[in-house]
Amino acid sequence: MTKENAMTGSRLGILSGIVALLAIGSCAGRPSSRTSIPLWVSDKDVVYPVEMYLAELGEGDSLNAARANAAGAIAQIFRLKVEVDSEIRTRYMEITGSEGELLDLLSQTDFDQKIGQEADETLTNLKYGESWIDQVGHVYTIAYLNRLETGRLYRERIDRNNARIIELLDRAENQQEPLRKYAFLDAALAYTEANQILFEQLEIINMPMAQLMKFPYDREAIQVNRANQAVELRFRVEVAGDSDGRITDVLENWVTEKGFTSSNFGDMFLAAAVEIEQLELKNNYENLSWTLNIGLIDMSGYTVAALSAQSRSSGISATAAEARAYRDMAKLIRVDFDRKFLAYLSSFL
Repeated sequence: MTKENAMTGSRLGILSGIVALLAIGSCAGRPSSRTSIPLWVSDKDVVYPVEMYLAELGEGDSLNAARANAAGAIAQIFRLKVEVDSEIRTRYMEITGSEGELLDLLSQTDFDQKIGQEADETLTNLKYGESWIDQVGHVYTIAYLNRLETGRLYRERIDRNNARIIELLDRAENQQEPLRKYAFLDAALAYTEANQILFEQLEIINMPMAQLMKFPYDREAIQVNRANQAVELRFRVEVAGDSDGRITDVLENWVTEKGFTSSNFGDMFLAAAVEIEQLELKNNYENLSWTLNIGLIDMSGYTVAALSAQSRSSGISATAAEARAYRDMAKLIRVDFDRKFLAYLSSFL
C-alpha cells in the first residue's frame, strides 16, 4: 500500500467515526421506545419533589406551546384557590402602574394557551426545566417554582406593601380635606387587598413561610374607615337637558356604587348637560347627534374630573336611536368618567 493510499484510508476511518458518533447522538435526541421517556416526564415528583418545588408538566406541538401549557397549569393552581376582585385589581394597577404580579393573570375567565403565555410573563420566578420530544414530534417540558426562593420574593413584596400601607394611613390621618383623606384610605385599601391576594398565593407556594407573616395593620378596620369616609362625601347631582332623568339616574348610581352619598345638599357638585338632536343622513335609519358634558367640582370649587363627548347614534326608529345614545353615554360615565375620577385620586399619591 502506498503512503498516499494509507493517508486516504486514515481520513476515511476518521470520517466514518464522526458519522457514527453523529448517528448515536441523533438516536439519543429522538427516543425510539417508551423506555427512553425521561423520569421527569413519567414521574415529575421524583425529580421535582413537592416539598421543594411547585412543578407542572406541559406538552405541545412546539417548545413555546409546551412551555405555555406548563406555565398555564401552574397559573390554574393559583386561579382555583385565589379569588381576585376586578375592581381591586384595577385600582391597584392604576396606583402602582403595574399589573401587580399575578393579579391580572388570575382574573382571567378563559384558560388556554394565551393564559399560559401571560403566565410566562407574569408568574414571579417561574423557570423551565428540561425538554423532550417523543417519537411523533410532541414536545414536553417542565415549568416550576422553587418554593423557598419564590416565597422569599413574595415575602419581600408583601413587606414593601406593608410599609406603603402604613405610610398611606398616616397621610390619611393628617388630612383635613375629606376627598383627599378618602384618596389615601382608598389607596391603602387597594394595597391591603393586593397584599391579601399575595399572601394567599404565598400560602400555596410556601405555607410555613406564610404562617410566619405578620401584618402591621387591621384589614377590616381599613375597610370600615374607607367606607365611613366615603359616606361622609355627599354629592349633589344636577343634569340639564335630561327630561327623562336617565343620565341623572346613571350619575346617582355611580355616586352610590362608590359608597358616596347622593344628596340635594351635597358638598360635592356633579353637574352634567345633555343635548340630543335629530340628524339627517342619507341612510335607511333614524339618526341622532348627541353631546354629553360632565364636571365634578369639589368643596373648594375646583374641578376634580371632567368629561366632554360628542357622537351620533342610529336605529330603525327614533326610539331605538335614542336608546342607543343613552347606552353609549352611560358607558362613558361608568368607564371614562370613572377613570378620570380615579386618576384624580391617584394624583395625591
